[in-house]
Amino acid sequence: MAAEHTDGSRSDPLRYLSAVTIAFGLVVAGFLVANLIVVPLLPVLSAFDLSIRSTPGYVGSTLLQNVGFAVVVLAYMRYADLPDLFDVRWPSLSRPRRLLRDLGWVLVGFVLLVAASQAVSIFLQGIGLAPGTNRIVSAVRADPTLALYLIALSFLATGPGEEILFRGGAQGILRRVFSPVPAVLLSSALFGLAHATATIASSGLAGAGGYVVSTFLLGLILGGLYEYTDNLLVPALIHGAYNAVTFAQLYALEALSFHPYF
Repeated sequence: MAAEHTDGSRSDPLRYLSAVTIAFGLVVAGFLVANLIVVPLLPVLSAFDLSIRSTPGYVGSTLLQNVGFAVVVLAYMRYADLPDLFDVRWPSLSRPRRLLRDLGWVLVGFVLLVAASQAVSIFLQGIGLAPGTNRIVSAVRADPTLALYLIALSFLATGPGEEILFRGGAQGILRRVFSPVPAVLLSSALFGLAHATATIASSGLAGAGGYVVSTFLLGLILGGLYEYTDNLLVPALIHGAYNAVTFAQLYALEALSFHPYF
């Protein structure tokens, strides 16, 4: 990865602590800005007699929040003068072999993510720690058409936004000091913990625990593939595809429940 440092100062304990602190602070800042950037949306929704929990509210807030994630990471890169914090390799037809390689890893990563998700869900249920439900799932059940918007936003906002924050930002910072394995583990831990708040409201603390564990393990796959491919687009596309398929399945289930004769 472009952000990796290999000098002898890596063994300095203060550098480890500093990297963890900055990575944690970046994630916290990302969520703070993501919440603040949604505030101007509230009066607009109110003017149309809509709440933030309406379908337009979820669509608008999802888009803005992920823009906020990206803004925080890009601002940090400029502030810290780290233009190489993360690696992005845009598709190019002039390099067909490299393009096919990246697309192949997207496919492999998506299959791994789906398989891991199912395996983790079965394991957690077996030990009585079933993963909770994200509050956005409850919103889709209330209005299945929301899922159709979220399918598009999975690729346009959620996948890129979260990957920029957690893999590009947090893992990029950690990778400047740590070797690959601890950097991926720590960024995945942040990824899992950050999703707890979205689950507690709908599933309570018990459900949030299972969801954090599940998200952490999925983060390991995304972080590992980013480390291996040196291309943030790979985990961003995998993340987006995974979310999109999840929402497509949810839409199909909920749509059938509204139309039982089809």
